[in-house]
Amino acid sequence: MKNLLRHLFLILGCLHLVGGPYAILQVYAWTNMLVSYSQESTLSQAVTDTFSGEKPCHLCEKIAEAKSKEAGEENPEAPLPPSASKLFNDLFPPTIASLADPFSTPFPQPAFLTGAELLSLPASGPPVPPPRC
Repeated sequence: MKNLLRHLFLILGCLHLVGGPYAILQVYAWTNMLVSYSQESTLSQAVTDTFSGEKPCHLCEKIAEAKSKEAGEENPEAPLPPSASKLFNDLFPPTIASLADPFSTPFPQPAFLTGAELLSLPASGPPVPPPRC
């Protein structure tokens, strides 16, 4: 029972992230469009007509209209009023936020060998056994 509840919340959370009820309605509309278009022509043509956006059904148009209405209702972020900005500056004074390096000691820089130095290094390989007599 506990796992069922977890899965239910997971599914509901994912559904909310992808658009909530509009996603369910859109899947329903696409299914109906596929069924109706496949009765008129081939399945590949029905899939093309459904997802091309050139022939939206009545439900698809209503969903798009509702989404645009909902997006239009959201108010853009207004700037902070002067009292709120003063409070913010009092809590986080701009003098504290500096971009200076907090470490005074420089970090060591890696050194890479040049081509000539690489060639002058002795060749390292497996040890050579002594000759047998």
